[in-house]
Amino acid sequence: MVTRGTWSPVKDRSEWTGRRDAGRANLKTARNALLVADEGDDGRLIVQGAILCAIAYGDALTIKVAGIRNGIDHQRLPDTVRQALGNRVAQSELTRLGRLLKRKDDSAYGHRALSLDDARTAVAQAEAFATWAEAELVRG
Repeated sequence: MVTRGTWSPVKDRSEWTGRRDAGRANLKTARNALLVADEGDDGRLIVQGAILCAIAYGDALTIKVAGIRNGIDHQRLPDTVRQALGNRVAQSELTRLGRLLKRKDDSAYGHRALSLDDARTAVAQAEAFATWAEAELVRG
């Protein structure tokens, strides 16, 4: 049984393209930030970009496929993706998304710096999720 997410219906399903574009832009920004970062730099903003990428792709999928958008609680986005895609979504993708989302508060509001290794890991997870999501968006 799928847990009820915090989603709501979307009136204009064409808005999925804007979410996809935001996902692409956030991933590009995170990648670029990694390129210019020096060892010892705080990786929080890079991690945030990776997380925003995953959120945007998750929203793009749920809007395009099922006409629903996740609510305010981003931690419930994996439930919303499962609701929208059903058995098409592998548990590994939901787990990857959940791991990224668990870093959201720490990266945005936490008091400690995140290493560039943390940032590299987050970007790699976002890249993998984005690759999967892009294929699903083409599939429709």
